[in-house]
Order: sequence, then C-alpha cells, then structure tokens
Amino acid sequence: MGDMDDGGWEVCDDPEVRPVPPCIIYSYGTGKDWTFDEDVSRLYGCHVFAFDPSLDLQRHDRTPLIHFYPWGVSGTTRTNSKGWQMYTMEEIKGLLGHKDKTIDIVKMDIESSEWTAVPQMLSSGALKGVKQLYIEYHVTSATNNREGLKTIQAVERDGWKKFYVRKNFHCMRKQRDFPVKRTSCYEVMYMKAQN
Repeated sequence: MGDMDDGGWEVCDDPEVRPVPPCIIYSYGTGKDWTFDEDVSRLYGCHVFAFDPSLDLQRHDRTPLIHFYPWGVSGTTRTNSKGWQMYTMEEIKGLLGHKDKTIDIVKMDIESSEWTAVPQMLSSGALKGVKQLYIEYHVTSATNNREGLKTIQAVERDGWKKFYVRKNFHCMRKQRDFPVKRTSCYEVMYMKAQN
C-alpha cells in the first residue's frame, strides 16, 4: 500500500489480521506522503489516524476516513525542543477514545523516535490489541546499537513475527572506512495473529 518507491508498506492480508471495517489504523510520521493512508482507507474502509508534528498543519480531516493530528509519538509526553507536542501511544489511544479498541495497523516512520517510543509501547501494554506493526528503524551514528538491538529483541519477545523486511534505499550513506554505501533505514513489518 502506498508509493512503491518510498512511503509504501506491505500489508499482510491473511484473514486473521486483514483489516475489516470498522477498522482503525495509526500512521505515525506521515510526512508529505499520504499514499499509504489513502490506499489503506480506500481498500479496507479503515479510519486512518495520521500523526506528524513536523508538518505545518492543524488537526483536520483530510478525507472522511483520514484524520490528521499534529502530534508525535515518543516514550514520554512532552513538548520537545522544536515545540512539537509528543505523546506516548497509550495517551494517544486515550485521547482518541481507543483504549479498548483493536488497532489493525500501527505504522511508524518517526525518524529515530522509535528508539524511545517502542520500549514504552511494550512496557505500557499500548500494543495490546494491535494486529500489525510496521516500524522503520533508523540506524545512525547517534543510535546506541546495543540499546537498539535490545528494543528489536523486545518486540520479538512480545510475540511479534516479522513477515517482511526491506532496506529503504532513500537512506543510503557512505560510511567511513567501509567499501560500499549502506542504508541507515530498515523497514520491518510484524504481525500478531492472536492478542
């Protein structure tokens, strides 16, 4: 679903996890690419709640099924140094009245904030009732690789199974003392058939 070049995500369409109305999708990190949100809302008839504090947009309904909020997701609720309002996923679910609702897909492309957001999601139980989880992991020189590995292992220990992994070639970089270019972004799609 979405742009095949960048911004697209592989949706698992197996019957036990396929979004079926009334379905809910959280799309963290929309950027200027709405193709994923548009495709999943059109194909599955889901309400997509799109979040991105970096866009200069107010809260609005982009379509009858796509609802935009200028919030970010993080490991703590705060206003960050850029003036962006950040919430935990648990708080976002509460603000939207979704605490006891099934969330069919959580998609996250949040530019390294996943390293604080995901551990909090796991420890708080915010992922309970989520069927599919898509994360773009950003590995940069500022990433603590040991803590990052612990986060990825914690996702898998929580019962999430990878069904698709790909490198995002839009994040290519040359690493000093390494002979070839590498990517710093890895998109991992997980599913959880039973919650």
